Amino acid sequence: MKRNLALLLLLALIACKKENTPNLSLDEKVDKTMSMEKAKGNFSNGPYGTASGQAKIYTVGSGSQLALENFSSSNGPDLKVYLSKEKDPVNFINLGDLKATGGNQLYDIPNNIKTPDYKYALIYCKRFSHLFGFAEIN
Repeated sequence: MKRNLALLLLLALIACKKENTPNLSLDEKVDKTMSMEKAKGNFSNGPYGTASGQAKIYTVGSGSQLALENFSSSNGPDLKVYLSKEKDPVNFINLGDLKATGGNQLYDIPNNIKTPDYKYALIYCKRFSHLFGFAEIN
């Protein structure tokens, strides 16, 4: 019995390990000679974190990209970048893990997505369902 309790405690500690986003500043940039800005918005803080900078959607060739420019975010576990139809993500596209807490970052948007339908870029903690920041894109 003690052995099972110790094993359960060990599993709980492993499962609760905090995996934060890399705390660095990236410098990914859209090739502005090959792209066109379609929409943009400024980040605002969410109830569980801080975010600043701009979110911009670019047409790049036959696809689209979300660019986080001059971006900064507070750190946390399991942070994702979402394009969402509303500020609280119900109808959203997960563009992937937040690459870093700062700088300029690019995220590919799937070709089948109609970007005008998605009005928000979100920095969202998936594990705890916490909004760290958002940008209304128009």
